[in-house]
Amino acid sequence: MYRLVLVAALATAACNQTDNNRPATLEYITEAILQPSCSQSVCHSSYKQEFGYAFDTVYAARKSILNNGLVTPNDPTASQLYLVLIRAKKRMPYDSPLPDKDIALIKQWIEDGAPGLTEASQ
Repeated sequence: MYRLVLVAALATAACNQTDNNRPATLEYITEAILQPSCSQSVCHSSYKQEFGYAFDTVYAARKSILNNGLVTPNDPTASQLYLVLIRAKKRMPYDSPLPDKDIALIKQWIEDGAPGLTEASQ
């Protein structure tokens, strides 16, 4: 019985790992997090551009972030993109807030200086 409990505890711990080894780059964050979660046709798509933001392509995300000052590299607490994801009221996206692991990756990206944000690649 003891072994069964131990195996179950180890299996549960393995499933709940919090390591976030995904790349903290604008390209990855846009394609894996912002595009599927924020750029629906009625929100932040290139078609709708709610509040002037579009996150459906890396180019559109870069342009939106830079033109609207949504990120202060190295300072998540001064970055509007991060703040709207963690606020208590009207947390974005409204219909389904991002998982904590995705928010942590965005925070890490900002803390790392927002790699890819100022690159001219399209």
